[in-house]
Amino acid sequence: MRKYMQTGYGAMRGNVEILDVPNPTPWDYEMAVEVHAAALNPIDFKIIHGALKPVIKEKLPTPMGFDGSGVVSAIGDRVTQFKVGDAVFFRADIRNRGSFAQICCVGADLATLKPEIMSHADAASLPLVALTTLQGLVDRAGAKAGQSILVHAGAGGVGSFAVQFAKAIGMEVTAIISSKNADMMRELGADFVIERDKEDYLGRPTRYDIVYDTIGGDATLDAFKVLKAGGAVVSIAGPPTEEMANQLGLSWIMRQIMKFMSRKVFAEAKRTGTRYFGYFTQSDGAQLAQIAQMVVDGKIHAVIDREYPFEQLVEALEYLETGHAKGKVVLKMK
Repeated sequence: MRKYMQTGYGAMRGNVEILDVPNPTPWDYEMAVEVHAAALNPIDFKIIHGALKPVIKEKLPTPMGFDGSGVVSAIGDRVTQFKVGDAVFFRADIRNRGSFAQICCVGADLATLKPEIMSHADAASLPLVALTTLQGLVDRAGAKAGQSILVHAGAGGVGSFAVQFAKAIGMEVTAIISSKNADMMRELGADFVIERDKEDYLGRPTRYDIVYDTIGGDATLDAFKVLKAGGAVVSIAGPPTEEMANQLGLSWIMRQIMKFMSRKVFAEAKRTGTRYFGYFTQSDGAQLAQIAQMVVDGKIHAVIDREYPFEQLVEALEYLETGHAKGKVVLKMK
């Protein structure tokens, strides 16, 4: 089979190759999935650029890709919840990834059945954005109906899902976008739209229960300025935290380094009587099943900007890195 491998660090061109390798054999609790589509995420190009080298030591060449959708072609001896021929979608674990391939082995507990109403491209586009949003907004910040949320970069891959998800659970949703994406945000269910090229959201008197920070930089600390007392900043782009170090099983020294790097945001949270959550998304098939049901119920849908053929992964990654994608970028194998 053909499989993308990262062969070095730095620019994407020259460090990403398609290799011919034997078909993988699943372990006891794994299944082999014939991948029909895989979604790209910013972490994919960040890994190539070496952003995770200080915390995760990997031997090159290493497989690439987390999110995928396809058909089960083989199962391990202890897999009981799936059978050969099932259509599934999944998010692979960071230490055992490889969805940018014709066949990927994935833990059975990291996948769920693909609803018939969804294409493989649509299903592949959901795992990271869905799990990140559910685990941040609900599991950590305790988001619930009647609360308000401000979503940065509402037209992006995570943002376009978050707007729908927050609306589906009964929140009042405000999205920050460029003016050209205002209509898209309203179609996704945003109650209010702030056009960042026309208005500074910090000048508004509105205060929110949750700010979903998807861009990092100054926006992370600025988020505390628009929070209600007791509110929460949920960040996927802020400084690394001690929780992230614990999730990745890092050493005591790395935990202390990450704690130091996030000291300013936690100090600001303490000063303002609010909360801050920076975390690493965990793969979870049971939570993907919840998202699949929301799709079936018509509460959310995939938002895809572009689809690329299997041979054009580097081009797809380069486009994603421009930051211009409205929704997800998907790699098509079939």
